[in-house]
Amino acid sequence: MPPNVAYGYFGPLTRVAVARWQTANGITPAVGYFGPISRAAIVTETNTPSNLSPSTEIDTPAALGMRANQVMLFRAFPFEVRSGDVITLDGSGFSKTINKIYFNDSNPVDATSTDGITLDVRVPLILSEGEYSLSVSNTLGSSNNPDIAIAIKVMNNPRSGPIIENASIVGDTVTLTGSGFTSANNIITTLGNSSGPISSDGVTLTFRITELSMYNEIRRFTLGNYKVAFWIYVENEHGANKEPYKLEIMI
Repeated sequence: MPPNVAYGYFGPLTRVAVARWQTANGITPAVGYFGPISRAAIVTETNTPSNLSPSTEIDTPAALGMRANQVMLFRAFPFEVRSGDVITLDGSGFSKTINKIYFNDSNPVDATSTDGITLDVRVPLILSEGEYSLSVSNTLGSSNNPDIAIAIKVMNNPRSGPIIENASIVGDTVTLTGSGFTSANNIITTLGNSSGPISSDGVTLTFRITELSMYNEIRRFTLGNYKVAFWIYVENEHGANKEPYKLEIMI
C-alpha cells in the first residue's frame, strides 16, 4: 500500500475524513464508516432552484450538509479485483449523464449514476497487476482530496473480502461467523473500532464490545437501558464486507 493511500474499502485516512463529515452533519457516533445512517443522509435536495421549472431534473443530486458543487468518493467495492471486473463506488455528487473515473490519474472510464451516490464501473482490461488510486470527475469537479484516498488492487487471483453470515452476543462477547476472515482483522462498528487487529481461523471471529474505542463514552449515556442496532464491519488486507451486519444489543 503506497504511503497516505487508504484501502479501497476503509483506510485510516478515509475513516478520519468521513468521521469529520459525520460530525459536521450530526451523525453520531461519528466512527468514520459509510453505512446506513450516513447513506440515508446523502439525499437529493428537495428545493428546486428558482430558475428551473418543477419538471426539470437536477443532473447531480446534492448531499445533505455538503456543497452542491462537490464531488466526493468514500469507498470502492470490492478491493481486490481482476481487470474487466465491475466495482461499485460510493460517494456524492455523481452525475446522471457522465462521470469519468480515473485509475492512477489515467485510463479514464465513463459511467453514469442513477442516484448521485453510487457508480458501477468496469475496471479497464489494460490494467496490469497492482494498486490503483481512484478519482471521479464530472462537470462539478473532481473527487481528488488528500484526506480521502481510495484505491483498488488489480490481481490475477483476487480474494473475497470478509463476509459476515451470522453474529451473536453473549455477555460482552460478540462472535461472528462467515468467511474471508484472516489473521489480522479490524472491527469497525457504531460503538467504535477495535484497538488493533484481531486474529481468526478464517470462519469465526470473536471480540468484546467493551474493548471498542467508543463503548465507554456511549455507555455513560445509555447506562445499559437501551436496545440499539449495532452495525459491524470487518476489514482486512482483502477488503471489507460490502454492507454492515446488524445485531440488536442492549447498551
